[in-house]
Amino acid sequence: MSLIFQPLLEYDYTARPYRLVPGAALTVPQPEADGKTYIFKLREAYYADDPCFGGKRRQVTAHDFVYGWKRLADSKVGGSGEWLIGGIKGMTAFAEASSADTPTDYDRVVEGVQALDDVTLRVELERPSNQFLYFLTMCYMAPVPKEAVEYYGQQGLAEHPVGAGAYTLRSWWRGYEMIFDRNPEWFGWQTLDPNGDEQPFDCIRYLIVKDASTQWLMLLTGQLDFLEQIDRNNMDIAIDPKMGLSPELAERGIRLFTSPTLKLYYLGINMDDPVLGNNKPLRQALNAAFDTARWETYYRGRVRALNTVAPPHLDHALQTPFPYAFNLEKARQLMTEAGYPGGIDPKTGKPLRLTVEVGNATQDTTESMELVASFLSSIGVKLEISVNTWQAMLEKVRLRQAQLFLMGWVGDYPDIETFMQLFLSRNQSPGPNRSNYVNPELDRLYDIAVSSQNPDEIKACWQAVQTMALEDCPWVLLHYALDFTLVNQRIINYLPHNFPYGMEKYYRIRKEKPAATDL
Repeated sequence: MSLIFQPLLEYDYTARPYRLVPGAALTVPQPEADGKTYIFKLREAYYADDPCFGGKRRQVTAHDFVYGWKRLADSKVGGSGEWLIGGIKGMTAFAEASSADTPTDYDRVVEGVQALDDVTLRVELERPSNQFLYFLTMCYMAPVPKEAVEYYGQQGLAEHPVGAGAYTLRSWWRGYEMIFDRNPEWFGWQTLDPNGDEQPFDCIRYLIVKDASTQWLMLLTGQLDFLEQIDRNNMDIAIDPKMGLSPELAERGIRLFTSPTLKLYYLGINMDDPVLGNNKPLRQALNAAFDTARWETYYRGRVRALNTVAPPHLDHALQTPFPYAFNLEKARQLMTEAGYPGGIDPKTGKPLRLTVEVGNATQDTTESMELVASFLSSIGVKLEISVNTWQAMLEKVRLRQAQLFLMGWVGDYPDIETFMQLFLSRNQSPGPNRSNYVNPELDRLYDIAVSSQNPDEIKACWQAVQTMALEDCPWVLLHYALDFTLVNQRIINYLPHNFPYGMEKYYRIRKEKPAATDL
């Protein structure tokens, strides 16, 4: 989607820390004095040529953003990005009106999003939000031409997406491949040097290869340019003991890029569970029994331990040690405090039994949970592993029937708020607070942090939020992931990025020189 669509803003490809740059907008605006209102001026940009435009060249307008964002709120469309526009003034009322049996009225005025003219978009929020500009990088927030919806219909639009991004979808063989062609209308190509030695890819082919061994062989034979997820069993072949590239791969011209991610993994604890929910020392003991060093060894360097409920390289992430990091003596003391001395359940006289739900039956998942079970056995707890399909596990979590569950979260933007929202009371399941954790004081501090314009206050609030979550332990902290990306030598200008969606437009390849001709 991010290849096809062009939102208002995007991330600078090279800047670290990450920073926003204009996309369809001419500038990255600052809010007006009220902290809630933004004015966007649009650059001259055009949609990819498509039959829905009747052969005419169609410019992107502010009206397309208004229409597209209303579609996100339309309950009849059912877009999963509705949460992004929920804070826009008047959008909730529009969403509620759309649930009626009558057709949704797209002419209904939404006060918070208005096209002042073809190239000026005014946005007003219900309250200030320090994260709103990050929302505007997501392809959900890209403009949608009304002609495309009318021409293809809701279902047809999924097969024929019409956008103003750098590429267009040529074909989609579900479960096998997607092929994209470069869109000559994308404004970013205007800066290309036609006489330069490097050029963007005219065609991008994404292959869906589920078997890790097949992926590996395809990389080695040059059939794949990238391999981001190195299978655990191939780490020793690809990576040397100092976490560098093995000489064998270097000789093939393959390069290694290593970077910390915003991918975080945890064991969620259902706070509604009668055993765990009201027993904080027990939850703390589970964390103190988790052997982070053995866990990192199991994953062969692909993960790093967490000391807080967010990846440590984010601004405002706590850098102090986790109070319930691995410590067996402390874990056993906490088990006694929890009412389970030696791990024995006084009601049965037998070891306490807990059940963890997992969402797939891969060997790696099963083995990792068996390792967790061995950790907990050291404090007398018997962990049983329940294997489900992914959807079945999510349904158990949604219905609050899971006791423990293996879960991950990928940060949507480089702001610690994207992880702190997992602890908000109002975000309980089926929202992202899948542990159903409730803490009114945490909620209060969260709301201050997302709207405050005082950097010191923001930092203090986020650090207090983390401290509360770490003390209450609604999770067993597992790890955040490192990306080890292998890239074949023909790719130029590749940089690892935590928000890589659509960044293929910056990849380059050397132009082929014309063959010599006899005269």
